[in-house]
Formats: sequence, structure tokens, C-alpha cells
Amino acid sequence: MLDRLIDHAALFPPASMSLEDALAEDRAARESAYAQVIGRFVVPSARLSEIPGEMRLSVVLSGADDLSLPPDQRIEAVELSLGSPQPRPADLIKAYRALEPLGTETYFELVFDEGWRNDVPAAIGAIAAVGGRVKLRCGGATIPSVEQVALVIACCREASVPFKCTAGLHHAVHRGDEHGFLNILAATTAPAGRLEDVLAEEDAAELDLDEAGRSLFVSFGSCSWREPVDDLIELGLLS
Repeated sequence: MLDRLIDHAALFPPASMSLEDALAEDRAARESAYAQVIGRFVVPSARLSEIPGEMRLSVVLSGADDLSLPPDQRIEAVELSLGSPQPRPADLIKAYRALEPLGTETYFELVFDEGWRNDVPAAIGAIAAVGGRVKLRCGGATIPSVEQVALVIACCREASVPFKCTAGLHHAVHRGDEHGFLNILAATTAPAGRLEDVLAEEDAAELDLDEAGRSLFVSFGSCSWREPVDDLIELGLLS
């Protein structure tokens, strides 16, 4: 259920490690007793050529103009921000077609504004139409509300669109304003009327975790692999 759940994003804030330190930390993760929970190494497209050796990579593009990547068998996923809450279908198709030859998973990051209740279903529907996947930012400058996260999960579930998360998921279980990655996993299989309650739950024992949820919730990016692993150990889910 937890295999390859954490995409290691040590090059990104707030860790913002140097490449040398990030690669050393990634090696430590993959040589640890918890290597099974470590997924892809996340790298900005501008630094792809600096990554040595055989690694499973997720490449973050800088924008809609950054759609050209060299053939690289290490690339398993590509991540791109939509740029607007409701992207034009033509722009989505253009981006997807430009990246399709890579044969990778393509994740489009959602953008929230005041019209999110209408924008989110429309954006996820458009992403589904081109065969893409959804990326949800859970922290950083702004933190989406429980209601917003619930809507994303509900729409992804209805459209059968896998999603990944990024930022803010350092803890397994919801605390204060911070979302928990186990809450998100539990919400993927929760009854439709309980999504918000599950996402806001702060007692891990109340979360009903189902391996089937991983077909929807693929992974989450974290600049630290140690913090989420420490939480899983504390909860008895890793030893």
C-alpha cells in the first residue's frame, strides 16, 4: 500500500539542497530499510542533464513554453502547471501531444482562484479528455482547504483520473492547517459524503486505508523523505 508513495524532491523548497547533497540524500533513502516507500527523484527540467546514473525520474517543466525534453529512458513522469484555473482545451492538447512521444505519465498542476468550485471539475474533465493526470499542490504560499481537496479527489474519482500531490505533506495525518497524506489516501476510497470528514480527521486510528486507493493517489512529492517515514514508523506502519 505504501510502495513508492514518496517522490523525493530534495532539490525543491524548502529543502533546496545542492545537487550533490540531494543525490547523497536520495542514495541514503534508497539504501535505507524504508527504500520501498521511495518513488521517483523529482528534478527541474533545466537540471535534467546534470543527473547521473540510472534513476527513475519525474521532471518538472518550468512552463507551457518548456515542452521540449530529450529522449531519456529514466523519465517516468512529467509535471506541468496549467497556468490558469480553466485551461483552454487546445492548450492542453498541444502540451499533451508535445510530451506524448516520451511515453511518460503527464501530470497537470491545478490552479485555484475564487471560481474553484466550477474551475476544478472543468479542469479535471479537460485533463481526462486528453489522457492526462492531475497534480495537486497541498502547501506552499497557499494551502488548499479541506473542501477544495475533497472536490479534487471527488472529480478525479468520478473521471478515473490518477493524481499526485506535492508540497505540504510532511505528516501522515492532518494537523492544524496541514493536510495528511494518509488522510488523502483514505479519502480516495471513502464514501462520497464523508470526504471532508476523512481529510480533516486527526486520529490515524479512524482512517480506513485501502490499497485500492493507490490506483487513484499515485504518490506525493516531498523535499524530505525522513519526516513522512518517521511519522509512518511512529504509527506502526513501518518498522
